[in-house]
Amino acid sequence: MAQTAVLLTAHGRVQGVGFRYSTYQLAVRHHIYGFARNNTDGTVTILAQGSTGMVNAFIEAIKKSPNSWAHVTQLEQTKQTIQPLKKFDIY
Repeated sequence: MAQTAVLLTAHGRVQGVGFRYSTYQLAVRHHIYGFARNNTDGTVTILAQGSTGMVNAFIEAIKKSPNSWAHVTQLEQTKQTIQPLKKFDIY
């Protein structure tokens, strides 16, 4: 099964609304490893690694905003090198 890793930057209403925890729940559901962390500019960085199909489904779910309080207006994507990850963390 092909693996992929992508670094995402989510813009919009993504801090103070449970976005990282909802992202964690999506990651667990999609078997994604990586992390979600707040940035000082109000964005959230997400590293998503897993099977290509699951990462693509995860990205689509993030674009739709993972909860009713969050609102993603833009999602930047940058391919990353596969890392030996075992879980999804929230920072």
